[in-house]
Amino acid sequence: MSISQGKKIRLIRESAGMGRQAFSDTTGIPKDSLIGYEMERIKPGGEVLSAIAGKWPEYAAYLLTDETDVKQRNPEVESVARELENQKKAS
Repeated sequence: MSISQGKKIRLIRESAGMGRQAFSDTTGIPKDSLIGYEMERIKPGGEVLSAIAGKWPEYAAYLLTDETDVKQRNPEVESVARELENQKKAS
């Protein structure tokens, strides 16, 4: 089931139990822009999606991909682990 990001934003806001003004205040997304996203008049950009995912990381994968059962990975941690493994092999 794929729905628009605007509808997803509305669902996330409603799941958080927030009105548009409170959501706007929490995320820093202007209320007028939020209305535009939810009404699908404008598409949210990366900064908007990042602001929402930063406040509700449990919805990040859903917001971007529709997936809800996703194992998260951190490329920074993976890079450090590779470096340590390479140092271990070199010694």
